[in-house]
Amino acid sequence: MTVERWIGGHMHEARLQRAQALAAAMVIGSLLVVSCGQAESPAEDQGHESSVTEPGVAADGGYWRDESLPEPLVQTTLSLPSPQDSAELATASLEVLSLDRDGDYVRLVMAWLPPVEGPALGSIVLSSHKHRYEATPFIRLVDRESGELIEPLRGDSNQFSYEEPPDIQDAQETPPAGETGDGAPQDQAAQPPDPEEGGVPGRGTCICSMLSGAAEDPPERTELIFVDFPAPKADSVDIVPGEWAEPIRDVPVSTGEPFARPDESSSWFFTHASGEDPPAHYGAGARYAVRYPVAARTEDLNGVTTTIEEETQEVSLPSDVLFEFGSAELTDEAAEVIESAAEKLNEEAAGFTVTVEGHTDNVGSAELNQQLSEDRARAVAGAISEHLEESITLETVGYGFSRPQVPNTNADGDPIPENQARNRRVSFRYPVVVQEAGVEIDLDQAGLVDLPTARQISAAEGAAASFVLEPPEGDTSETALRFDVLGAERHAGVVTMRFALAAAPGNRHHGTVFTGNPERGGRQHFGHNPQGDGDSPGLANMSLIDIEAERQYFPLSSGDRGCLCTEVAGTVENLPSSQSPMYAQFHLPEAFQGQVLVYLPDSGQFALPPEVVEQMTDSSRNGTEGE
Repeated sequence: MTVERWIGGHMHEARLQRAQALAAAMVIGSLLVVSCGQAESPAEDQGHESSVTEPGVAADGGYWRDESLPEPLVQTTLSLPSPQDSAELATASLEVLSLDRDGDYVRLVMAWLPPVEGPALGSIVLSSHKHRYEATPFIRLVDRESGELIEPLRGDSNQFSYEEPPDIQDAQETPPAGETGDGAPQDQAAQPPDPEEGGVPGRGTCICSMLSGAAEDPPERTELIFVDFPAPKADSVDIVPGEWAEPIRDVPVSTGEPFARPDESSSWFFTHASGEDPPAHYGAGARYAVRYPVAARTEDLNGVTTTIEEETQEVSLPSDVLFEFGSAELTDEAAEVIESAAEKLNEEAAGFTVTVEGHTDNVGSAELNQQLSEDRARAVAGAISEHLEESITLETVGYGFSRPQVPNTNADGDPIPENQARNRRVSFRYPVVVQEAGVEIDLDQAGLVDLPTARQISAAEGAAASFVLEPPEGDTSETALRFDVLGAERHAGVVTMRFALAAAPGNRHHGTVFTGNPERGGRQHFGHNPQGDGDSPGLANMSLIDIEAERQYFPLSSGDRGCLCTEVAGTVENLPSSQSPMYAQFHLPEAFQGQVLVYLPDSGQFALPPEVVEQMTDSSRNGTEGE
C-alpha cells in the first residue's frame, strides 16, 4: 500500500467516524452543556459503592467510570435541560485526569462520564456550537498569573501529523468584513481569515482528539479526551470547557508526568485511527499558538472606557467625538474633550510615559486603517501635549483594526455596528494607578440608554431572584423569558456571577425561539451575539452598573477572541422550561457606591438583590483575595 493510500484511507475513516459521532449525538439530543457549579474535589466523592457491569467499567458515584483510571485532579458536573424533555436535566461528569507540561507545551487529558440514571449528555457538547460537524473540543486555559486566555494549539486542519514536531507560525487572524466604519468603501472591506494566506484556523481546529458524542447506557469503555496547548506561565490554571460552561478553577500543572492509559480495553481516545493514544510528543503537528490578554473593561456612563491589562490601563475616547468620519483632522469640538483628558493624565500619569494609541474598526484595507490610526494618534498627541505637565512623556502608535475592544462581527461575519463604533477610538495607555484621581473626562454626551425594567416574579427554585424579560420590539421570538439570578462568588479578585435562562411562567412555547431580528441592527433578546450566530443568547454584551458611581462593568474578555462568560447559551436557540445556567466573570471593586443594576442590552434591566451584592463584595465567605 502506498503512503498516499494509507493517509487517504485514514482521512476517509476519520470523516466517517465524525459523521457517525455527530449522528449519535443528535439521536440522544445531547448537543449542548453548561456548568452548574464549582468543581468538586475527588475526596468529596468518597463512600459510593461501585457496581461493575463490564470489565473495568463501574457505576461509581452515580456515573459510569473505568476503575483503572487514576483519581482525577478535579471533577465537575455539567448539566443542561434535556432536548427530549426540557423539564428534565441531562448530565455528565467531567474529570480532569492530567494537565502536564513538557517544555513549551502542555497536554490536558479528561474523562467523560455519563450518568447511571437519567438523561445523558454526549461529549459533543464540548465543541464550538458553530463547528459541531468537526466534532472537536473547544477548551481554553486561563492563566491568571500572566493574564492570558490560551486556546488549543492548531494545525492547518484537524488531520495533523502525529510524527511532525511543532512548527509554530507567526500568523495573525484577519477580522471579517464590516459595513460601516473609518476605512475604505465597503467594496474594500477586510476579508475573513484564510489559512493559506496566513490566517489562523478557527475554533473547530485543534491538536486534540475528537468527540464521540455517543452516550451508551452503560458504556463499554470510558471516553478520554486530550487537547494540547501552549504552556502557561503559572503552576495552576482555570479550564474553560466549551463556550458556555463556567471555568474549572485552580487546576495544577505537573511537569514531566505524561498520562498513560491504564487499560486499553476499558477506555479510549476518539482519534484519527479510533482507539489509538495521543502523539508521544506534546504539540505534534501544531502550526499555530493562540493566546490573548484578558482585560477588565469599565466605562463611565458618558462613554469613556478604561481597560486594564496586567500592569497597564488604557483610557479610551470614542473617535467619533474627536474626528469626522474617515478623517485624522480634529474637529473644533475636540478641543474641550482633549483639555478634559489632560486633567486626568496630569493627576494619574505624572512621571510616566503615556502612549497615545489609534484604533479603527475593521472596514477598509489593513494599510488604510493602519495609516489612519497612526495619523489620529499623532493628531491627539500634538493637541494634548501643550496641556500636560513636563514630567509626562508622550509616545504614539497606531494599531489599525488589530486590537478591537469587542468583536466587530458575529461568528457568521455579520457586522455589529455598535461594536464597530466602540472599536473606533484613541487611547491613552499608562501604568495602573492604585487609586483613581476622581477626575472624569467630559465628553458632553448623553448617558446610557434606559432599558425596560424587568418585571420581578417569585424566585424560582435555587434562585435569589427571578425576572421576566419581555421581547424587544422587532424581535422575531415574540416570546418573554425568565431570567434567574442564582448568586455570586468572589475568589482571588474575580467575581463570578451565576444566572439561568428559562421559559417565563405560562409560556408553553419550547424549542426554537431565538431567531433574531430581520432588521439590520434591530433589537433582540441580549443584543447581537458577537460569539454566536448573532441570534443565540449569550452574556458577552451584559454589564453591571453602579448607579451612584455612574460606572459600567463588563465581563472579562480578550477583545474579539471571546469572554469569560457564557458566550452562547447551552440551549442555543431553544428556550427550555427548566433552568439553562449562564455565568459571567468580572473584576469589581470591593464596595459599590449604590444600587447595582444588571443591564441586558435590548432585553431589560433590573436591580440586584442586596444579598447578591453582598456576595460580590464579601471575599471572606467565598475565598481570600490574595489566593
